[in-house]
This record gives sequence, C-alpha cells and structure tokens, in this order.
Amino acid sequence: MTELSLRKASISVFPDQDPQFASADGKEKTWITRGGNFAVCYSEVENGAVLERENNPEEYMVILPPDGTTAIIEAGGERVEAGSDSLTIVPPGPSRVVATSKGVIARIISRASTDIMDLAFNRDVYAAGAPELASPDLWPEPYDGYRIRHYPLAQYIKADGPRIQPRAFRSTNMLVNIFGHFNTRRGNTALSPHWHDDFEQASLCLNGTWVHHMRYNWGADANLWVPDDHSETGTPSVTIIPARAIHTSEDVGPDGPESSLYDIFCPPRLDFASKKGFCLNEDEYPLPANADSSVTKTGGTLMGWQKPG
Repeated sequence: MTELSLRKASISVFPDQDPQFASADGKEKTWITRGGNFAVCYSEVENGAVLERENNPEEYMVILPPDGTTAIIEAGGERVEAGSDSLTIVPPGPSRVVATSKGVIARIISRASTDIMDLAFNRDVYAAGAPELASPDLWPEPYDGYRIRHYPLAQYIKADGPRIQPRAFRSTNMLVNIFGHFNTRRGNTALSPHWHDDFEQASLCLNGTWVHHMRYNWGADANLWVPDDHSETGTPSVTIIPARAIHTSEDVGPDGPESSLYDIFCPPRLDFASKKGFCLNEDEYPLPANADSSVTKTGGTLMGWQKPG
C-alpha cells in the first residue's frame, strides 16, 4: 500500500447529533451520513411514519433490526409486511416504507439519489468528489427483473454456529454483510487489520460499544501524518472508513450485552460476490461480465491475516 487516504473517517454517533431531517408530524427523525458512493440513513420512527421515495433511481436496502420494529414496504405494485430482523431490497421507482411500530429503520441509498447525498451531515467531505474510489457502475439486473426482495434474517443464523456468522446480500449497486449479533466480545488478540485500495466501508453499529481501530499510512510530509485512532464509539452509530486506511473493528466491554455490526459496500465487492455461497441471494443476481477482472480491489491484510473484511 503506497497511496494515501484522501480523507479521514466520518463518524456519526446519532444521539450526539441533530437529525438531518425531522417530519412535520413528529413521527420520523433521520440522520444521514454519506460515503463517496452511498449514504446511510438511520431513522427513529413512530407507528405510522412514512419514509417515501417519489422516484428513486436505483435499488436501495432497508434494514429492520431485531428490536421489534415492523413496517409495510410498497414498490412496483407490490406490498410486503416486513418483520423485525429483516433486510429488504427495494426496486427503482416510487416506494414507501410505512412504520407499523415504534423503532428504528436503516436505509442504504446509492449516490444516484442526489437529494439524499446533499442532506448528509458530512457532505462537505465529498465536495470535490471521491476520485480514489471504484466507479459505482450498476451490475446486471436481477434474473427475474426488479421487484421487492425480502429476507427474514433469523433463518440464516446457526444457534450452535461460530461467533462470527456473516450474512451477505447484494443488489445491482451495493452489498451489505449483516453479522449475527454478538454476546461475547472479540478480544484484542483476534483482530484482522486490513485495508481496501479503492472502496470505502461503512460500519453501522446499532448496539454495543465499538473501537474501529484506524491507521492512516504515512507520506513524505510528516506534517500531514494523522495519529492512530483507537477511540471508543458509542451506538447507534456509523463509521465511514476511507479507502487505503488500515482498520479493524473490536466490540469492547464485558460479555453479555448484545452488539451488532452491519458492513456496507458500494458498488458490491466482487471478491465477496464471486465466492460461491457467500452472498445468500447470489442466485437472484448475475455477476458482471468482467467478473474475472476485479471491479473493486480488496487491498491487503496485515499480521498474516488472509480473510477480507
């Protein structure tokens, strides 16, 4: 790794910030944090809140955490009753997410939705664009066309499985890896420091306390060096990890309390999508024609670790 990161990480701890949008009826408060190619929209909602997109240009994802949040999702003439602990991919065009309980709704929206990008609290960080990132070109349309795709997530967890259980899903424009929630801590002797050459990673954490260890590599000018960051990050929060920054995430504190981690990439990671069985909805979306030549580079690993993450 020789090139420098062009920006520092953006960190949003939502309770510590004012929301970027609040509905007139008081039923929705939304915090928006963007990367170069996407935005994370975290909403606290009351029953009856309506999160509407009049004509969204691309697919987007809706995450309902396992906290009891439920919603009705409408798009393309379809209607899905989305339960708690679920992921839904919403097709392009008009759509509505209507909360049917009090809770939290997270949406991942691509940069094609410029109105969302312009509302982000950190929009100035990307005022000059993000030339270091892979182009967010759309991957091929799903085999059976655009439609609502709803995935209840509990079915993908093994009760007697390992501590780290990834659950990756992708669309034409993004990939989300929703780890099974943790009740034991990772510990600082089992970390996996690594970097990504030409894409960002958003780590959305809705529970627990996290340290997103961050190191920015040095250039020739020592006046521009940035100290390592090992600060604790509360939740709910999202951290946008820049390309080329060495990073690894650690949930801290005593065993017992639940912690959650959702890793987000836009465009999809070809290394993940090409690994048979890794994306749980791989049978619904074709790989790009140039699948043999990586669309995004995985970067590298340190300390002998070979597992991308």
